[in-house]
Amino acid sequence: MQICDDTYASVGHKLILENELVRVWETLLYPGEEHPLHHHTLPYVEVMLEGGSSQWEGADGRLSVQDNPPGQVRYYEAGDIHTLKNTGAGRYWSRTVELKTAPYRELINPEDTFYDEDYAHVAQTVLFENELVRVWEISLDPGQGHPTHHHLLPYVILSIEGGHNQMKWQEGQVTRSYEAPGFVLFREPGGIHRLYNTDETKHYWNRLVELKVPAFPLPQLADQSTQEVLIDTKAQDWRQKSVPGLSEVRLWSHDETGASISLVKFEKGSGIPEAHQHASNQFMYCLSGEYVYPATNLVLKPGCFYWNPQGNVHGPTVAREDSLLVEIYDGPHYPDKPSWYKNDQDAK
Repeated sequence: MQICDDTYASVGHKLILENELVRVWETLLYPGEEHPLHHHTLPYVEVMLEGGSSQWEGADGRLSVQDNPPGQVRYYEAGDIHTLKNTGAGRYWSRTVELKTAPYRELINPEDTFYDEDYAHVAQTVLFENELVRVWEISLDPGQGHPTHHHLLPYVILSIEGGHNQMKWQEGQVTRSYEAPGFVLFREPGGIHRLYNTDETKHYWNRLVELKVPAFPLPQLADQSTQEVLIDTKAQDWRQKSVPGLSEVRLWSHDETGASISLVKFEKGSGIPEAHQHASNQFMYCLSGEYVYPATNLVLKPGCFYWNPQGNVHGPTVAREDSLLVEIYDGPHYPDKPSWYKNDQDAK
């Protein structure tokens, strides 16, 4: 699957986020500036942060003039080759969301994108929808909240007017964050939460782009050997597991074998409470903290690599300090779900 064309300039000035589903670019042009000829090899959604008038000139000489108010959403099919010039008096500032899901267009089942009738919609207003994406508007006055909603699809958040917000998750945890204008965040499906604008004076306004993939994670790409995936781990949300003090960012997993790579974080005093064994080889690399196996007096400190063979009984464990580790399994984690996990997902 071709995802860029080296013959031309990149489709934006700065790559902000990329994973197996999307690539998000920033384009910033001051009055009179022009972005050179570029080729859109993927369909994409353009979201304006600041805008005015602009002019496209196609490779065939065709001209197109547009007005681009803040918040404007436009969808384009792949194939366009053109320049982009800011012909307005202010900045042209946008986010371009390229859709890598396009090769699976024929596999999309409309039933996979239905709303969950037990909850509110994921946002207030649908601005655009086709077989690949659904783009929503979220608009919250100071102190206003959006009711409990269920994200059935992976999605990208694009903040137009950012600010402080708070999410209350169904499991009870509370997440507080600040989104600057232009903020970009990708989230996996499954989250059930409420959203509040916690600013006292500032409006919260964004675009939410749902990705209508046939399933998540995606099927193996046809030419997987040529694909690269870059994940900014600092931009990912930690998923709290049902062991107190343990959270995870899943970096990669393989559905058929159960193999996985994750970042795991143990708060000081937390750990795995019982001796146990794994159904595959376990590998860990300590990035920070001090993670201890008291029964064998084995201590993982920054720079330590740990290998635990399949079937070996080990543990319990405890973090003497807040600890961050890379954890790798070459197959499924456990023969059976351990008693300390409340659900099967946490044991994967």
